[in-house]
Amino acid sequence: MLMNVGNNHKIYYEIHGINDEEAPTCIVQHGGPGGGLQRSILKLFDLTKWRVILWDQRGCGKSLPYGELKHNTTWYLVQDMERIRIAIGSPKKWFLFGGSWGTTLSLAYASCHGKHVAGMILRGVCLMEPWEQEWLYGANGAARLFPEAWATFASRTSRRQNLTTLYGRRLKSKSTRKAAASKWWGWESAVSTLRPHKDKTPPTKITTLALLENHYFAHNAWLRPGQLIAAARKMRFPVWIVQGRYDVVCPPASAWALSQVLPDLRQLTFTIAGHAATEPETWVGLQHAVEDALMI
Repeated sequence: MLMNVGNNHKIYYEIHGINDEEAPTCIVQHGGPGGGLQRSILKLFDLTKWRVILWDQRGCGKSLPYGELKHNTTWYLVQDMERIRIAIGSPKKWFLFGGSWGTTLSLAYASCHGKHVAGMILRGVCLMEPWEQEWLYGANGAARLFPEAWATFASRTSRRQNLTTLYGRRLKSKSTRKAAASKWWGWESAVSTLRPHKDKTPPTKITTLALLENHYFAHNAWLRPGQLIAAARKMRFPVWIVQGRYDVVCPPASAWALSQVLPDLRQLTFTIAGHAATEPETWVGLQHAVEDALMI
C-alpha cells in the first residue's frame, strides 16, 4: 500500500500475518538508511500469531520518489511510522523491530511515542554517536581491521579529509556518483560479516543506499550526541538486544551502553557473528527474542 505523507512523498508498507487488529503487531525498521524492506525477516515470526508491518522508508524501495533526499530526515520517518500505526487500525501498543540503522530509528520513535510501544527487539545497535562514525569512516577504527578494503575506499584521499563529506560531494555529481556509490557500499559490505561473503546487492540499490546513508550520516541523523541514551532511560517497556560480538559496522560498545540504561532490559545476547542478521547465531538469537516477546 502507498500512503501519501506530504511534501511529495508516498510511503509503501505491507501487512503480513494474522488479519486481526487485536493481534500482537510489530513494525520492522530496515537498515541503511536506504536498505528497503526485506520479506525474509518474516521467517522470524509465527504469522499465525503475529501481525507484521514491513515498510520502505522515504526514498527507497517502493516508496516515492525513489532516492529523494528532500524532506527526508529521522524525524520525518518517525512521523511516517506513527501515520502507519494509525492507518492500520491504531493499535494502542505495538512492537518495534530493527537492525543497524533500524535500531536508531526504533529508538527515535520510542523517544517520541513510548506510550504506543509494547516492546523492542534490536539487532546491531547504532546510537549515532560521533565515535561510531569515526570508527567506521575514520582511518583508526575498522580500517585497522580491514586495511585492504580501506585502501580501496580511501583511495585518492588524504588522511586529513573527512570521507563522509568527500563522498557526499562525489555522490552529488552525476559524473562521479556511480563509482562513488560502488566504493561506499563496497567498504560497508566488506566489513559486514564475520566470514567473507559475495555481495549480491543490485547496482541500482547500491546507489540509493550510498546516497541515503551519506545524507543521514553527514547530518548525524539529526540527533544530538547522547540523545538516544538519555531517552532510553525513560523507556518503560521490555527490550531484547541481539548483538554480534564481532560486529565491525556497529561495534558492541553501543549495545552495551544501551543495555546499561534501559529500565526493562529482558536480554542482551552477544553472538559469534558480525553485523548481518542472516549470520546463523544472530538469526537464532532473534528467533528467541521474537518468541519471548510474544509471551509478554
